[in-house]
Amino acid sequence: MELKVDVKEHGNPLSLGTSIILLSLVLIFLLRWKDTPASQNGLPLINAKRRFEFVDLLAKKRFITNAQELLKAGLKKVRLSQFAATNRVIDPIKASVFNIVTENGVMMVLDPKYADEIRNSKILSLRKTLIEDMHVNVPGFEQQMQALEDDEIFQTTLKTKLTRNLEDLNEILSQEATVALQEHWTDNPEWHEIPLSRSMLKIIAQLSSRVFLGDKICHNPKWLRISVDYSIDLFQATFELRIYPRFLRPLASRFQPSCRRLRADIREARSIIEPVIEERRKAKAIAKQEGRDPERHEDTIEWLEEVANGRQYNPVSAQLLLSSAAVHTSSDMLTQVLYDLDGRQELIEALREEIRSVFKNGWERSSLAKLRLMDSMLRESQRLKPISSVSMRRMAEAPVTLSDGTIIPKDCKIIVPCLRQWDEKYYPDPETFVPDRFLKLRNEPGYEHTAAFANSSPNHLGFGLGRHACPGRFFAANEIKLALCHILMKYEFRVVGKKPEKVVFGTMLAADPNGVIAVRRRKGEEQIRL
Repeated sequence: MELKVDVKEHGNPLSLGTSIILLSLVLIFLLRWKDTPASQNGLPLINAKRRFEFVDLLAKKRFITNAQELLKAGLKKVRLSQFAATNRVIDPIKASVFNIVTENGVMMVLDPKYADEIRNSKILSLRKTLIEDMHVNVPGFEQQMQALEDDEIFQTTLKTKLTRNLEDLNEILSQEATVALQEHWTDNPEWHEIPLSRSMLKIIAQLSSRVFLGDKICHNPKWLRISVDYSIDLFQATFELRIYPRFLRPLASRFQPSCRRLRADIREARSIIEPVIEERRKAKAIAKQEGRDPERHEDTIEWLEEVANGRQYNPVSAQLLLSSAAVHTSSDMLTQVLYDLDGRQELIEALREEIRSVFKNGWERSSLAKLRLMDSMLRESQRLKPISSVSMRRMAEAPVTLSDGTIIPKDCKIIVPCLRQWDEKYYPDPETFVPDRFLKLRNEPGYEHTAAFANSSPNHLGFGLGRHACPGRFFAANEIKLALCHILMKYEFRVVGKKPEKVVFGTMLAADPNGVIAVRRRKGEEQIRL
């Protein structure tokens, strides 16, 4: 392990002696690594330290580079070993759990068959997982807890305000999509190249910010930079702090360049958002004094204020959390969808015809729900490449006994792999992109709604499952559909160069960030009123 200390970058330089002490403490901690609750539960351990590996750094590296295959191999190994165990009283159906060394230490892996059983468990805590893995007690990281505060202001805002107002927001998003695409893709009728991932980040950041922060901030270039870069800085800082033992992380964060960038992002976000909130609060107070109704704003600034109803909360943390949760996931999804559509001209024309049919008379409240082929295609794209190869990250606050006798020890961290999404038992020809796969499934009894893009099941964990499923998934689905409608009807596009390949980092699966596409403005679709 190489620990670099850049004294120029730090501004408050560490002395050589301090650096040596810090490095020594890290090494002592690693060498005295204690077993976690997961490693003490008696289950097989996958990706364990190999011979002559005295610490698990190399095991963690193997997980980062090959997590999906290790998870597959783990389930296969325990199933085979359980079936072969003839001298022990073991039920083969229990051959579905094992431990694995991840970049966050040892975790217990549960087969997706347990997903429904644990989906709404209050003992299996997402909050504790965040505290353990996301450094939420370190300055600069605490905003991640905003979604899990006991007052539930954040969750209630998403569930009762954002989701319920989706149909009223569609035309606003559509107008913003027109502006964003003109800016980033232009109206140039000649082929011109653009970096796809970066352009999608900027477009989705602008659309999301229109709903989250209103029209005053959504065109602010400083905020748009933060909404794109903040998640990148958060990811890098989170990963880099993990090389330090937990008790040293607050100190290390003072000098780590990525952590300093993160805190700078927060300071700048505060300088942008707080004046707008203060201005609105003053305007409401004046309106109340004058006995008139205050001006309403259809955005999450307004809705958070309404839900809080005078209770204390951190509006800047809430907006940063919204941005980090929405911008990169939706832009990654849309980037992957365009890669999947590349070269499939018949599918593109079928999608365009569906859009023409739905929007021939302009906007209706149910317009996006009628795009059933598009909905199916999006779900299929997400099936093949979700944002993560695992879901339902939790930590047990007390021992949990599952229906078949499987025990999850207290303080044990669990994950559920998304392996069913690539399993021929659940999806025939699972490696093939079949855009109408879920359209056909929705025509079968009982699948009308469960096979829709924004819904989840143990067979498709793209948005999680249960009480901690992504609360903004319905907004994300609408936003992606709207952006895709504008792209398909207004542009031709094709991938330039080699076929893009997904980037794997541990359980994270990202669309190729380096892909380039050529685009040109189409003509003749102006009559479609998006």
